[in-house]
Amino acid sequence: MKKLGLCLTVFLFAVIAFASVANAAQNITETPDVKIIIDGEKGTYSDVTIIADGRTLLPLREVLTKLGVQNDDEHIIWDGAKRSVTVKKDDKVIYLEVGNTVATVNGKEFTIDVPPIIYAKNNRTYIPARFVAESLGKEVVWDGDTRSVLIADKETYNQIKDIVTKSNEAMKNVKKYKFGMDIGVKVSQNAFSMEYGFDIDGEVDQVKKAVHMTSIINMFGIKMESESYLKDGCSYTKNIETGEWTKEELSESQYDQLFESNSELVNISDADVAKLSAGMAIQKSDNPDEIVIKGAIALSDFMKGFNNGLNLAGNIDDGISMDEFYMEMVFDKNTYYMKGIEINLNGKIEEETGKGQYSAKIDLDVSDFNGDFEIIVPQEAL
Repeated sequence: MKKLGLCLTVFLFAVIAFASVANAAQNITETPDVKIIIDGEKGTYSDVTIIADGRTLLPLREVLTKLGVQNDDEHIIWDGAKRSVTVKKDDKVIYLEVGNTVATVNGKEFTIDVPPIIYAKNNRTYIPARFVAESLGKEVVWDGDTRSVLIADKETYNQIKDIVTKSNEAMKNVKKYKFGMDIGVKVSQNAFSMEYGFDIDGEVDQVKKAVHMTSIINMFGIKMESESYLKDGCSYTKNIETGEWTKEELSESQYDQLFESNSELVNISDADVAKLSAGMAIQKSDNPDEIVIKGAIALSDFMKGFNNGLNLAGNIDDGISMDEFYMEMVFDKNTYYMKGIEINLNGKIEEETGKGQYSAKIDLDVSDFNGDFEIIVPQEAL
């Protein structure tokens, strides 16, 4: 009995030591905050995602089934003796071995950055996300802003990329437009709960560098209204309570900066084009003249604006996390003008004052592209 106990002790010590050495050698880090977006939908996994040697690895069977592989022993074949997995889908046969950086696709060898591993903590097999997804004919994009792995079919990826690229080109020719933006925010922390909203309408003339904007802010049951103009190098602001206008003459640089910040439409960068293409799906629209795409992603400029807003509020960004986000974009099918964006997000608040949650919804509608309207400052403002 003592010999058996000694053997078990030595065996357990060897297993723990091996796991520790293996994990240390591969620099394995658990990444529960990494999101896996497949065809625009965020997936949930019972096993935590991990990063090994700078590469994202996902739990074998869970990710394969979400990539469309049939979940049975004929399509996901595990060989315990060889510690290998064979994946079969359509005309593809992928073969990988634990610890081996050489994999095959239809018999052709490929060298991969990081091999499959068996994570000792949960005894699960993990496979390299990018290699397997690309081998199955998918496009894979890493979104560092939201720490998301975005995976889509190549056909869908190319379709959305074509739509967004055409929209970018079309929007360059838009010199006049009108817009409306609604923002609703709800915050709850301990026994405290608050809802507030912003309603903004505007007209923009890029050629004449003119802007007219009205806004209503609802906060703590109080409604605050404002109206303003930018035109001919001056800023005009109306005091809603008194009806009086304030006029301020600006330097050329001041005016240009203020005009740009109040008139720029959503500019989709090359990096965001790739994110949209890999992280969204085409949605059937009730309007035959519209193209709708949607997915669980966020644009880089929006993320920067969100983080900048938190920084302006103080060190609050240390206690706020964005956990869920969703975006929907609408384009005109004939002109490819971007007609609207809807953004939904929610997250957690963890500060010294307590824990809580927040949610926000943003709706942007754009209309009257190159319309026949003129922005005229009222005589009383002049």
